[in-house]
Amino acid sequence: MAFDYGSIDLGLKNPFKKEGAVTSLRGLLTTALGVYLLIEAAAIVKESAVIGWILVLFGLVLLGAGLKVTTGGVIAMMRYFVGRNHPTSLARNYSRSESTTAEHEAGYVAYSKQRLIEMLVGRKNVTFVEPQGFLARLVHTIFPRLTFMPYPVRNMAQRLFGAWVKTIVALAAFALTAFVSLAGFAGEVGEFAFPIYSVVLTLYLISVWRSAGRAIGRSADRNIPAMGTKELTKVIAGAIIFPVVIATSIAYVMQANRISIRDLEQIIQFLPDFHAWAYFAAILLGAIVSSVFISVMIFKRLALSDPKVEVSELRDNWQESIHPNEIFINLDNLVMANRRYKEVPNRVYQGLEPELNEQVEGKGNFRGEMLQEIQPRFKPMDLGAAFGAMRMLSLLLGNLLFIGASILTVWLAFSVVDLYRVVEGVPLEVIVKQSSPEQVSMLSGMLGTIIHLVLVGILLRAFAHMLANAAHLFFAEMQFVSQLIYMKVEGTFTESRISTGTGIHDSTRSENTLVRSSITPWVVVTEAVSSTFAATGMRNLEHPRYIMEMHKADQSLDSIRHDVMSFIKDRESIAAITSERDLRNASQIHEINEQSRAIPMQSNEPLAIAKQEEEAAALLRQEAEADEQASTPA
Repeated sequence: MAFDYGSIDLGLKNPFKKEGAVTSLRGLLTTALGVYLLIEAAAIVKESAVIGWILVLFGLVLLGAGLKVTTGGVIAMMRYFVGRNHPTSLARNYSRSESTTAEHEAGYVAYSKQRLIEMLVGRKNVTFVEPQGFLARLVHTIFPRLTFMPYPVRNMAQRLFGAWVKTIVALAAFALTAFVSLAGFAGEVGEFAFPIYSVVLTLYLISVWRSAGRAIGRSADRNIPAMGTKELTKVIAGAIIFPVVIATSIAYVMQANRISIRDLEQIIQFLPDFHAWAYFAAILLGAIVSSVFISVMIFKRLALSDPKVEVSELRDNWQESIHPNEIFINLDNLVMANRRYKEVPNRVYQGLEPELNEQVEGKGNFRGEMLQEIQPRFKPMDLGAAFGAMRMLSLLLGNLLFIGASILTVWLAFSVVDLYRVVEGVPLEVIVKQSSPEQVSMLSGMLGTIIHLVLVGILLRAFAHMLANAAHLFFAEMQFVSQLIYMKVEGTFTESRISTGTGIHDSTRSENTLVRSSITPWVVVTEAVSSTFAATGMRNLEHPRYIMEMHKADQSLDSIRHDVMSFIKDRESIAAITSERDLRNASQIHEINEQSRAIPMQSNEPLAIAKQEEEAAALLRQEAEADEQASTPA
């Protein structure tokens, strides 16, 4: 959306300054770690080019990530370029003064004009959609007010709930598999394959919580995805089928290569210990801590919702002497224009295009329809000090986990270097066939360290993303208050003529065509509270704006009615002389006529006076007959 500057400030401030400061600090620390690795690489590259390039590779990764994060944090603290066209309209804006902006935002408006009319007239809010799937219905049954949250908040809550359900089901399936395998029901192969199940479960849980913390997208989170029994079916089926597949595969490999269980046990003793239970504990601890932070923020946000769907309505009938076109002109150019907020043009979702159907004998009917939104006003969200503290702690903890993952990356780089130094210059065949048990154990320990550093780094980043993205989501939400006004005017009209100044001695005459209209207005007004999610950069408020609440606006409705009735009652139906020069000219003509009528009076001739009056009356009758003939259709 273009930056349409105006000297009148709309009061929209940058909500990301605190988040940007914390993110920038994290980016600087990550950049410093990358520079440190590059310096170490420059010092050691003369001794070993391979080791130098290993450090350079890790250093460039950290340096690039740090610079990207730092840049994003600095941009988040910069000036927030918000013009007079923000935030996004609810539907396509047909205002002539906003045609360029309407083209830019047409792709991400949340409603159509027909949807908005249905919401106002039908007293319903189509924003709140029904949850799809068993798990989604379950979470909305447990927390009913979650249905009245914006889509990103609902999706975040559903992801968190779904992650816990998948975790519990996976652990239950793992417990069943452990019982079957360790109790001997699957034979020796089943007991031997049990550590593989632990590794797979750990990787699965890491992927579950990593996907639960993905960030809000500009085009995503505009609807509510389904979350049903299909997900549970996958987990349960995998828990049943996977052990069978693993056991069958191991048995086939052992039979094909003539390997016994004892041989496999000797091979396994040299493999690094996976420490699956430590990972389970770490995942559960991270999930609990993250869930506590996110749940507190969600519950505070739930307490703020007031999902009313109320409107103020006017239905009446007025019998007034006014042309229908004047009613529509007054509504568009005066009544609605006078309600602009800080002189920003109203959002026109249904243009006023009156239809006049003229019939015979000066009769006809008319109708017109209009839907406008007054410029939305920013509404601060008072969620309390506890919410602000939890949001800030979530942001800080998430960034600390990111920094911890970066430190583990440095550790990983030096671990890879140590492993290379051990195997440098030794062929792989020699390592496999001629290594002593002590050497194999040492190599196994080094490989185990590298694997654990990778997995722990992924785990830290998963929960870091979850906490930081949750904090960003609640920093980004902005609410606005605006009035939605829908008008439909219908009626009939008839034409008649009215003449003044038709007396025998009148010197001026006024003839007017009077239009008598029967007006039936239907006006619906509501004060809508809408929500959108801001971002940093060029497209800061280019996100759909959803109506969360609809409240009565009786005062605004009374004001509209008063303005319309004042205009109708204050109109003039008879044309009069308003120019001072015309008044003087008419006065002179009147004086001349008075003098002309006074001449026969001075001569004292009654017969002449009577004759003059008869001639004047005959002239008036002739003019009346001529007017009737002219008005009669052929």
